[in-house]
Amino acid sequence: MKFSTNAEKLKSTRMYLKMKQGDLVDENLTRGLISMIEIGQREISSNVASKLVERFQQRAKELDIELKIDAAFLLRSPSEDAELYCLKKLKEVNNDKEIKEVLEIADKFDLSKIKAMGYSSLGEYYFNKKDYDEAFFNYNNSIDIFKNINQSETIPYLYLNIALCKAMLLQYTEALSFFYLSERYSIMYKDKLIEKRAKYNIAKCYIKLNKIDLALETIRKFLTLFSKEEDFEKYININILKANCYEVKKEFNTAIDIYDSLLSKNINCNNPILGYIYNNLGLAYLNKDDFNNSLEYFDKAEQLRIRIDPDNLCHTIIEKSGIFIKKGLYNDAITLIEKGLEKAYSIMDYECLIKGNYELIYIYELLNDYSNLKRVYLNIVYFLKILNKYSELVSVYNKLSILFLDQNNIEETKKYLTMSLEISSKCCVSHV
Repeated sequence: MKFSTNAEKLKSTRMYLKMKQGDLVDENLTRGLISMIEIGQREISSNVASKLVERFQQRAKELDIELKIDAAFLLRSPSEDAELYCLKKLKEVNNDKEIKEVLEIADKFDLSKIKAMGYSSLGEYYFNKKDYDEAFFNYNNSIDIFKNINQSETIPYLYLNIALCKAMLLQYTEALSFFYLSERYSIMYKDKLIEKRAKYNIAKCYIKLNKIDLALETIRKFLTLFSKEEDFEKYININILKANCYEVKKEFNTAIDIYDSLLSKNINCNNPILGYIYNNLGLAYLNKDDFNNSLEYFDKAEQLRIRIDPDNLCHTIIEKSGIFIKKGLYNDAITLIEKGLEKAYSIMDYECLIKGNYELIYIYELLNDYSNLKRVYLNIVYFLKILNKYSELVSVYNKLSILFLDQNNIEETKKYLTMSLEISSKCCVSHV
């Protein structure tokens, strides 16, 4: 993409309108001045630019041509034109190729703010494509540049997205540190919206890390930021998290009471939040071995999510299989889990994929189905590699080794033991 100098703009516009230098001359514009501007020996002043545009508009009118230029057009440098172009392009682009072209232009003209915005846009692109490692890399580049140019107002949002990348990859400890950074910067820049989102996700991470007391303390702080009347949806969401805490603590009746209380709040029947409440009630009743109530709420969650929240349907289907596992109806459970995994794979929901495959491991171990055990363990290996979960990968390799040893398959046993040892040694080196 070429951006013209002031001289090139003047000459190209004059030629486009079939004008000679003399056609622009008047008592305030000499031919010598016009010539010197066109060869780059004189700068265009705002007064001269206004007069030139006036003459150009007159000529365009005579030729019945619509000419969309103003004095600012003639006065802008190539760098300023490049910046305007990039800003416009970033509002329109929807693919990585065009964003990278903007980054090339920004690099050529040393447009630091545009580069920061471009990396942020590229982060958004990869995040939406569920390529969380690439999204993380680009968000991080954006943060570094914004910090260097002392424009930090967007940093709370960027740290939030970086943390979400880590959370989507099930790396909750790292996610937690970035959510805390997002919270700190949001307080610094008085960004209440991001502060609420950061605190909410901090609580979620603590639940995932089984640090329930810290989660409950974070939820308490979160509830001081707003009232139920101001933000009803956030009130519902944070209370769902609160109920999750009590489920982890095995206080299922307390969790059920919270969910029942939320259902009494007349939530809109088309609100996806209902899917979470129904699904979690299904889990709570399942943990109490109340299969009738569990099935009723899982069915409600499934019907709602089919209609308005298909991305979370895989969780309901896989968690619903727990009823059939507890009843010993393993074939029915396997059918449900495989269906859920298919849906989870289509959207690369790693949490669901890992959970579903471990449920299958549990069933196939009960059935002594070694063939399917090997298949499912290898599925888990595939996802753990993507997620860089090396400690879990070592555990799975060890289990595969035992599995092959039980079948007296020495070669495969050695293979997976070796792979386990290699990863263990690399992990040790990385921690030195």
